[in-house]
Amino acid sequence: MIARQLFLIVALAGAIQAAMFDFPTDNHALLEDKPQDFYMYVDRNFEGVSTKVWEGGSFGYVRGPQRQGEEVIYLQLHEGIDIAPTQRDASGKPLDDIRASAAGRIAHVSHEAGASNYGRYIVIEHDIEGSPVYTLYAHLSSISVEPDQQVAQGDVIGRMGFTGAGINCERAHLHFEIALLLSTDFESWYKRYFSGTPNKHGPYHGYNLSGIDPAKVLLECAKNPAFRFSDYIRGQEAFYKITIPNSPSLSIIRSYPWLVSNGEDASPTAWTIAFNRFGTPMSAMASSKAAAAPEIAWVRETPFAYNHTTRGIIAGSKGSPHLTDSGKRFLDLLGRWDQKSRLDN
Repeated sequence: MIARQLFLIVALAGAIQAAMFDFPTDNHALLEDKPQDFYMYVDRNFEGVSTKVWEGGSFGYVRGPQRQGEEVIYLQLHEGIDIAPTQRDASGKPLDDIRASAAGRIAHVSHEAGASNYGRYIVIEHDIEGSPVYTLYAHLSSISVEPDQQVAQGDVIGRMGFTGAGINCERAHLHFEIALLLSTDFESWYKRYFSGTPNKHGPYHGYNLSGIDPAKVLLECAKNPAFRFSDYIRGQEAFYKITIPNSPSLSIIRSYPWLVSNGEDASPTAWTIAFNRFGTPMSAMASSKAAAAPEIAWVRETPFAYNHTTRGIIAGSKGSPHLTDSGKRFLDLLGRWDQKSRLDN
């Protein structure tokens, strides 16, 4: 009887302390402060020197080095993390199982290895604080779940592989993302700009998933069972703000109402949305200024060109920023701004 009571107490304590997001493979080297064992390296050839750098498997601007004067900056954004395998068979193929990082619904399964740079991949939708948050698992060798299937945290969903672009057996890894969905009307936006290429992934296309650093989230969740995802997003450093006309198609405010502080006007004529340097919305506030189209409200001044700190959304010389064509396209994804779609003032 005493043994059973102890078991129940331990089980209850484990349930209470369960992390919101858990590591999706058996590789937990980050918890031991061994990033070199956690991330899969990338091959880099820069200024005639070939290296294998684990930093290239981490999140952020970690690829595409370019020298600017005495500094080397990195221009290519890696929107997830590449987790190295912990075990391989005799031929070198990875044997690691891939597990659901959190409980949720299988939103998308892409069995076709050549259908995207992700190779075979899975997207899971999670209900986090009442909002849909997504995890993505890419470059899989096999998939063991189907769309709309419910999974618990830790359920095996596939096997690590090296499907997709630019990966060989030696560099086999899991590409893992934690992301927000930018638009619920992605298909119509995609047809406007990419009509010649079929969309095989519905709204779960990489263009429509805006990621944050999964490694930081995993570490925060591991050390803090009370971790709040909304607080983490709102705590990101802002690099630019865009004032956007309110519109029925501006679904990100409806999907993530915690982007807006309590007490804000629920239906303003325009929103000013703050973005981090990776293009992820992090907060929104009602704008006192009306806007007929997206307008730059503020840009952080840094030693680097605007396009290097805004993911190419903004360009121009210091003090004179302007939206790029790709920036306008990106903002059009968040919401269409024609008269028919705009809310009445």
